[in-house]
Amino acid sequence: MGIHEKEGVGLCMEDIPYILKGCVPDRYQLNPNRPITPNHPTFISSPSLKDRIHCVAYVLDINSIQDLSSKMVAKLKQIQKEVLKCGTACVLLLTNMDNCSTLPQDNFLNMAKAMTSQSQIMDVSKMLSVPIYNTFMVENYTSEWELDPLKDTQILFVLRQMLRIVDDFLEDMPLEEIESLTASN
Repeated sequence: MGIHEKEGVGLCMEDIPYILKGCVPDRYQLNPNRPITPNHPTFISSPSLKDRIHCVAYVLDINSIQDLSSKMVAKLKQIQKEVLKCGTACVLLLTNMDNCSTLPQDNFLNMAKAMTSQSQIMDVSKMLSVPIYNTFMVENYTSEWELDPLKDTQILFVLRQMLRIVDDFLEDMPLEEIESLTASN
């Protein structure tokens, strides 16, 4: 479930800290109007390390960043505040690069060098407090019938970087916290 600028639609903002900490059980049906509470019968009060969220990925269309409403920006900032408070790793994935008029369409590998897109990337990275080195551009499949090795290579590169970020997150976790989270298994 994604987020939406209207209240009562999309993810309930009160659920986010519980989701990040691993308190929400697998296959729990999220309700946009009613957040989970510690009183819920399936609430995980002592989540283990495997229950926690290790990486949050913000996926945004690069072409619609300027069109984000102030309510949506506020929700994204609220989520990022919770992500930072939980110490969870995060990445920013900017999609629809193939539709971005500011990028050179003839050379996908050099698209990061386009100055206009760089300023957009820096703006959204700053807006969400996601480090620029955790921000990735991904050309996505929209209506292709065949796989494109160039797109696949880029997507796999980004996935590998995400795994490295999570690995760094786990390595930086205090030993006492890891022991307490794995002991609850």
